[in-house]
Amino acid sequence: MLIRMSVTASPAVDRHPLSVGQRRMWFLQARDPEDTTLNICVAYRLSGALDVARLRAAVDTVAARHDVLRTTYGVDAEGEPYQVRSEGISLPWQTHDVSGLPPADRARRVAVLARREFARSFDLAAEPPLRPTLVRTAATEHVLLLAVHRICWDDDSWPVFFAEVDAAYNGHEMAALPARFIDIEVTLAAEVNAAAPANAAARADINAAEINAAVDRSATGTADTAAFDTAAVVNVAAPAAAGLARVTDVVPPAAAGAARAAAGAAPAAAGAAPGTDDTVRAAHDTVRAAHDTARAADSAARAADDTDDAAAVAYWRSVLRPLPDPLLLPGSAVMNPSKRADRATIALPRDLLDRVDSYARDHAATPFAVLLAAYAALVERYTAAGDFLVSIPVTNRRSAAARRLIGYFGNTLLLRPTPHSAATFGELVAATERHCREALAHGRVGIDRIVREANPERVAGRDGMDQLVRLGFSTRESTHGFTLDGVTSTRLDQLGAPTAQVPLALAVVTDSAGDALVEAEYQVDVLTRPLVESMLEHYVRLLDSALAAPHRRIGDLDMLGARDRDAVLAASRGAVAEIAPTTMVGLFERSVAAAPHTLALVSDTAELTYAALDRRVNRLAHWLIRRGVGAEDLVGLRLGASIEFLVAVYAVLKAGAAYLPIDPADPVDRVDYLIEDAGPCLVLGRAELELAEELAAALPESAPTDDDRVRPLRPANLAYVIYTSGSTGRPKGVPVAHAAIAEHVLSFIADWGMTSDDRLLQSSSVGFDASLLDIFVTLALGARLVVPKPGAFQDIRYVAELIAERGVTVLHMVPSMLSTFLQLPEISAWRALRRVPVGGEPLPGEVADRFAGVFDAELRNHYGPTEAVVCATHMPVDGPMGPGIVPIGIPNRNVHAYVLDAALHLVPAGVVGELYLGGAQLARGYLGRPGLTAASFVADPFTPGARLYRSGDLVRRNEFGELEFVGRADEQVKVRGYRIELGEVEAALSAHAAVARCVVLVADDPATGPMLAAYLVPAPDRTVDIERVRAHAAAVLPDYMVPRAFAVVDEIPRTASGKLDKRALPAPHGVVRRRRHREPATDAERRMCALFARLFARDRVGADDSFFDLGGHSLLVTRLAARIHAEFGVELAVRTIVDMPTVAELAAAVADRTASARPQEPPHRAATIAPV
Repeated sequence: MLIRMSVTASPAVDRHPLSVGQRRMWFLQARDPEDTTLNICVAYRLSGALDVARLRAAVDTVAARHDVLRTTYGVDAEGEPYQVRSEGISLPWQTHDVSGLPPADRARRVAVLARREFARSFDLAAEPPLRPTLVRTAATEHVLLLAVHRICWDDDSWPVFFAEVDAAYNGHEMAALPARFIDIEVTLAAEVNAAAPANAAARADINAAEINAAVDRSATGTADTAAFDTAAVVNVAAPAAAGLARVTDVVPPAAAGAARAAAGAAPAAAGAAPGTDDTVRAAHDTVRAAHDTARAADSAARAADDTDDAAAVAYWRSVLRPLPDPLLLPGSAVMNPSKRADRATIALPRDLLDRVDSYARDHAATPFAVLLAAYAALVERYTAAGDFLVSIPVTNRRSAAARRLIGYFGNTLLLRPTPHSAATFGELVAATERHCREALAHGRVGIDRIVREANPERVAGRDGMDQLVRLGFSTRESTHGFTLDGVTSTRLDQLGAPTAQVPLALAVVTDSAGDALVEAEYQVDVLTRPLVESMLEHYVRLLDSALAAPHRRIGDLDMLGARDRDAVLAASRGAVAEIAPTTMVGLFERSVAAAPHTLALVSDTAELTYAALDRRVNRLAHWLIRRGVGAEDLVGLRLGASIEFLVAVYAVLKAGAAYLPIDPADPVDRVDYLIEDAGPCLVLGRAELELAEELAAALPESAPTDDDRVRPLRPANLAYVIYTSGSTGRPKGVPVAHAAIAEHVLSFIADWGMTSDDRLLQSSSVGFDASLLDIFVTLALGARLVVPKPGAFQDIRYVAELIAERGVTVLHMVPSMLSTFLQLPEISAWRALRRVPVGGEPLPGEVADRFAGVFDAELRNHYGPTEAVVCATHMPVDGPMGPGIVPIGIPNRNVHAYVLDAALHLVPAGVVGELYLGGAQLARGYLGRPGLTAASFVADPFTPGARLYRSGDLVRRNEFGELEFVGRADEQVKVRGYRIELGEVEAALSAHAAVARCVVLVADDPATGPMLAAYLVPAPDRTVDIERVRAHAAAVLPDYMVPRAFAVVDEIPRTASGKLDKRALPAPHGVVRRRRHREPATDAERRMCALFARLFARDRVGADDSFFDLGGHSLLVTRLAARIHAEFGVELAVRTIVDMPTVAELAAAVADRTASARPQEPPHRAATIAPV
């Protein structure tokens, strides 16, 4: 349905321009006519003998007194909006009677009516901006629903509205209004606009994203959707303001005195009956004369202020340049979140509020600054961000006359706290107070002009300010609602479906009795209610601890109470099990004794029972002992996965020594480095092992004892050293003792419920710590280990057939390998498979869901660095996982998994922190690197004498107590200022039917810097169309997460350990390139190019040039729409121009409208811009 933003029958004398604030609200509604985020919705239960006729008359009287409630909006031939006061317009009252329904049905019916009415957008061209609905629910009970548009209403309009409705209903006389909204705010707008430079070049850097952004949106105020919020004006000039009560604006003294004089003239007309035109006009004439005096005085004061406009713009430029990184809030990331919102509250103890006042008074600050500083500290603790923007609503009612009016006088200030954890709370309050003073001192310039004139630097591709302004904060007084004779009014917060402009806005609300609460309004697609409720609790607690010790660093302030701390500690510790320290030798010999004739190892060419394996191991162990090898010695095994390697491993362990796996497939330089760095006393390759076994053939077949060994073997002795990649490029040796690996093996067996009947495949390279599970779990269990041929995993179908042929029941692998197997038809023969532990990489939910659709087997996601002995957490994968990454779960038995901040404090659920691992299953440190060991293995602050391993992985604990992997602390992926989880992008791309699997990494573009590059492996019998895949990604991911370059590859290369080898990937090819000039190809393109050239005063415009690249902004969108209508006779919606900004796209849209009589965009009521 097409909605003309125009009024066709209004005398020209009634036309007035829009104020700065009204224009902002009008544009936002015109851009998306179906949007309801500018609807302010409130519901009241009215109990008692309500006189319905009197209530309607009272509300109508208020509407008659305030022009803005009888105003509609049009557009002139140049695309400029204007407002028209309509004397004959009446409020569109709706009435319903549900009193005859059963009580439960009544409540449901009222809820339905509220949702329907509150979710209906306003047609600003045709209807008044106030819609009342009255529902009779019983003989003495009604529910009043009020929907009002922000274009005519700020939060300070509510007290005026309530007071005047009360007076009219109760029969009290009301003084004539001292002025009209347009006399105060529109005149001011005209003066401000006249002072604003018209240089289009100053606006050229406002891009499409910023048109869509919350500098426009958040400028409506953080409490835009609150039911009857009264925004606080920050009185930075009066530190001694009483509590959180209303504080006065900063008004030039002369103007303030004149305004008081004007307000004082109003009672002269008080005796006139409301609605008597002549009397009211006379009163208005008297008041207007006084107001003219006030305006003259105000203009004199403003003349000096206007000279400071350049300074104000310079100030805001300094605030916004460079823009802070986008704020990553805790909780689940949503691709395209809606603005649906909810509210949660918590009481603010009166004594704590008194302490806020006392601290502010003693430190020359406002209570507002203290409360805002605590909010900034809370955000820093939850996000680890020390730089972000917060929107602060102000009402700018500078005169007594303005304070008696209904209307939108609002503006928004942007504050930029920098709550670094090392700063004290006192320092943060002082900085916040200073920022508030500076912002208010420069706050006469509207937020739109601030952004347009200050022209903040942008990072290419950034989604604009809606990704930057994620927070709001305000203080306000609660309003009492209606006070109607014989009627009790109660606010009904549960009705309707509120929306919010920013993901999280906090408001501290006080009442006349001195009580206070903290209200959080949050977008439900971004934050969960349990998380927000926790944040409120932590805000109050952090404020309390900050005021108790303002000299403490922010990072040291207590945010968790005793109960919360106990709960977090409990969730951080795995189940406790008493496990006597033992060795891997002891576990193996137990299996040999239990079932000596059971097959232990099978390969394509050989089989060994436990007894046969033990005999070979024992002989070789005695040979090693005779060469002087014993406890704490290291023996290098330069062998691939094979039966010979397993014989050598257990021979070294039985000799009391530790083994160093060296994959012979590794590059020679790496092999040489490992040997030089580790310093093994002996290295056995295939030839050396064959010779050793020949020499050992005559040695005893009995197991060596401590009497035989060079030194006794104890659980604390070293079992192995495995090298991991180093951040400097140098691999690091990780030594692990018998006790740690033995406890891990026993816990793993118990957690999985494995038995000696199980059959496992050795699926990892010997140099990869996952191989320890395959080897040690199997042989400690007395089960069977299937050893594939060398290089088996280069032949995936061979492995698939081997798993089926050998009846493998437990299959351990990395998620990318599992994804590969899931593409093969051979897996249908894996009938014996019962358990699949995966780890080493993030597990995409899509892969887990595909697995569940194929196998009736248990899948678990494991996480653990080598330093914490293979895996430290586990996550049973039950039910559909959907998109995203599967959590890494909960701690294993006897494992501690703490999520800590930079000060090693526990963080609450939902908060990102670094994962620290503890318990008995820890490595000793790093071989030969005491400095690195000291940095990575730190004292456990929760267990005296214990250690924690600092993993470097960022995680958060969700509301179910499961850990979610976020990324690396030392290798945070950041592109164009955005922190990006590559796994989320990979999961979205892999969901495309033509893509079997993919990997996404950060590549460097010499022209534009870092970018996301995607490598796609086609699904069987499918061809990958890169443009289609890119379109798919754009439909489900934010723009900054859509890769700019793609490559189709046959397979993703892997390292010897089975992980993805990103270094072996080819260079990607970009699919998005800079626009080149293209001459118009059609008549519509030629005419559109000419129109663009005139609009932007350009000599030449190409068919692929964008409105925003040429310097377009919100003020020009409506002008362009009007010129398109004049040129082509076609009406285009504002949103159409925003969504299709190039000449070619708009020309095509015009051609489509010309060729078809169908209404455009049928799902939306599109606002068309047509001249009157």
